[in-house]
Amino acid sequence: MTGAFAGDPAIKAALCARLESHAANGTLRFGPTAWDGSGGTPLGVSTRGGDSADYAVSYGYPLALAGLLDPMTAHAAPDRAVDAALTWVACIDAGADLSEVPQRIVDHLLAAMHADRLAAPYREELRRLHLHERAGKRPTRSDWAGLRSRIERALEAEPPSSDGRTALMACATACWPLTTSSSVLPTLISVWLNDVNRDPEPQFGEVLRQQAHATLDEIYRETQPQRDAGAHPDIPALFRARAPVLAAAFEAQLARNNARYLERARSVPDMVLTHLTAARR
Repeated sequence: MTGAFAGDPAIKAALCARLESHAANGTLRFGPTAWDGSGGTPLGVSTRGGDSADYAVSYGYPLALAGLLDPMTAHAAPDRAVDAALTWVACIDAGADLSEVPQRIVDHLLAAMHADRLAAPYREELRRLHLHERAGKRPTRSDWAGLRSRIERALEAEPPSSDGRTALMACATACWPLTTSSSVLPTLISVWLNDVNRDPEPQFGEVLRQQAHATLDEIYRETQPQRDAGAHPDIPALFRARAPVLAAAFEAQLARNNARYLERARSVPDMVLTHLTAARR
C-alpha cells in the first residue's frame, strides 16, 4: 500500500461513511476493541473484526498507530469520542506518509516524562534504535532486548520515590520496534497517565500519607476475619469513624488525584490527532 488509504480518496471516503453511519445508528461504541457483527469500536467497525494488523493493511496506517485507535477514542470525553474517531480519518490526506507519526508520539511522551534528563543515556540509545529502524536499518531482537534489560536493571536500583523511576519505566516501555508492535503507544500512554500524580501535594504531605496508610492497614488487619468469611466490610466508613479528619483529607486527596488523571486522559485524543494532522501532505 502506498501511503494512507493507498493514495485513493475513495477508500478514505468509504471509511468515513462507514464510521458516520455507525455513529448515526448508535452502533459506534468506545472502549476495548469489539465487533459483534452489527456494531463495535472504531477499529472493530472499520475492519469488521478486531485485528489492528488488518487496519494497517487496509488503510495504510502504521501498525503502532492502528493499535492506538480504540485506546485513543476510549480516553475521549463521551461527547467528543465520535468526533475523535472521525477526525482520525478526516485529518489525513489519501497518500499521506504516516510512518513518522508513532516516533513523534513516543518522543512527545518521553519528553513529557523528562526521559531526556532523568534517563539520558538510555533515552539516547533508544532514540538511536528507533532512528535506525525508521531508516530501514532494522535493529536485531537482541539489540532491543539488551537495551531493555539494562533499563530494567537501572529501574530496579532506583529508590521507590525517585523522580527517575517513571522516566526509566517509560524508556523500557518504548524499547520495542514500532514497525511490528501494536501495543507500544497505548502502554506508553498508560505510563504517562499514571505519572500525573507523581509530584507531592502541599495539602496532603508525607506525614499525613503515612498516617492514612497506617490506619487503613490496621483496619484491613482487623477486618480480615470478616473478609475471609465472605463479608464485605465498609472500609471507608470504618476509616471515617476512626479518624474523621484524616479520612476527609485522604478522600479529598483521592478526588484531586482522580480529577488530574481524568483531565490528562481527556487530553490524549488531542495530542494524538495533533501529531496525525501534522503528517498530512
